[in-house]
Amino acid sequence: MKKLWLCLGLIATMLLITACSSDEDAHKDDKQNANGKIKIIEYGDFKCSYCKKVESNIMPKLKKDYIDKDKVDYEFVNMAFLGDDSIIGSRAGHAVQQIAPKQYLDFQKLMFEQQGDAEKEWITESLVDKQIDKLSIDNKQKEKIKKDYKTEDSKSWKAAQKDKEQAEDKNIDTAPTVYIGGEKVEDPYDYDNYKKLIEKNE
Repeated sequence: MKKLWLCLGLIATMLLITACSSDEDAHKDDKQNANGKIKIIEYGDFKCSYCKKVESNIMPKLKKDYIDKDKVDYEFVNMAFLGDDSIIGSRAGHAVQQIAPKQYLDFQKLMFEQQGDAEKEWITESLVDKQIDKLSIDNKQKEKIKKDYKTEDSKSWKAAQKDKEQAEDKNIDTAPTVYIGGEKVEDPYDYDNYKKLIEKNE
């Protein structure tokens, strides 16, 4: 019996270690993109109030110091896990990325600015369309984006589903979770942590 409990304890410990390490090492091989830019991967949800803190307090600095200077490759992986309406925002975000990629960060900012109660469904097609209309692109592109994110099995629908699957495959269950140069940012609300990891990988 003692051997059995010892065995079970060892298995439980191994599972715990695996669970902990899998999150830390989820992007250990994603240090740079094909052009040699440092990869920044943020997992979040437009409905996540903690993600909004990163958007409001970190993104302006990150954009000014690194993204606008083309020093890093930033990617937002939309977990779309805070209600059935979350996936609408994710699909729309991917449609913007595919059709007007230079406008994506503006769209992301606009969506976080509209944020309501995470426990209520506030991401509607009407709200999303209003944000798309604010983007600095022509009407033809706006209509193309709207059509794509509302069309079942479109590129944006598939990309949004891929985001959800990626978060699950990488065992990411907390938003925001950020990786820079393959390393997890321990405190995503402290800009110094971003700078240290970026400088470390430069």
